[in-house]
Amino acid sequence: MTSIQQMTEKPWLKPLALASIAALALTACGEGNGNEEDNGGEEDSAEAQPEVETDVEIDAEVETLEEGVLQICSDVPYPPFEYYDADGNVVGFDIDIATAISDALGLELEIIESSWDGIESGVALNAEDCDLAISGMTITEERAGNMLFSEPYLDDNLGLLATADSGISSTDDLEDIPVGVQAATTGHDYAEEELGLDVTQYEDSGLMLQGLDAGQVDAIVGNISIIGYQAGDDERFEFVEEIDTGEQLGIAAQLENQDLIDAVDEILAELDSSSALEEIEDAWFRSETPEEADDDAAEED
Repeated sequence: MTSIQQMTEKPWLKPLALASIAALALTACGEGNGNEEDNGGEEDSAEAQPEVETDVEIDAEVETLEEGVLQICSDVPYPPFEYYDADGNVVGFDIDIATAISDALGLELEIIESSWDGIESGVALNAEDCDLAISGMTITEERAGNMLFSEPYLDDNLGLLATADSGISSTDDLEDIPVGVQAATTGHDYAEEELGLDVTQYEDSGLMLQGLDAGQVDAIVGNISIIGYQAGDDERFEFVEEIDTGEQLGIAAQLENQDLIDAVDEILAELDSSSALEEIEDAWFRSETPEEADDDAAEED
């Protein structure tokens, strides 16, 4: 399994620019973000559009909340894992994984837009909003007490991103510096518990990055998979430090749904052995995003 730090060491990594992510976040807010206060207590569903098609089949029968449908909770927007494209479809690394799982099980995929709090706490799964939660979620001991996790499908670490003129060279320089985090994440926990910081909390990663862009904070702590990808090559910002936490991302199901997690593990193993997982990683972490490729093609025309 390839790690995020290995990806970010490659000179041909081509991430989205920060301004693009901010625009995506604002677009998503207009589409509805799955919070109950926005939708009258019901979760929204969105049309998934995979970038990479896979061909994995397994012999497994699983029970789902709706016959013939695999419902997956995801916190949108959370690029590059799940976000809206220009046509209003939900795309991203997790969406390709989710599509591969639903296809292998012979089920129709339905993406349920859920709040991050509901996903990481296990509330969305226990309330039977969905069969699985796939949302760039780190496996932790606390979360594993509330839900079943698959085998890891991506290695990750935390990182520190700062404004280029902040003078910040490591986490040792963060005392009395305004630092932003996404609420209820491992970055939030690390900044408060390990670094002892008084942080500014943001509801999602898009708002956190907008806070950095607007000067509300001078630095942010979050997963490299998010901040490294989203910062792009914007000279106003600097990726300062990788924080080796050994985090791994997993797919979650209800505690009682061992059969479904077993099937997910089998599919992930098949994706890995067939190199399909690497192909999905290539598409979302090592190459131009679909939007950038379309823009470049339009310029050539």
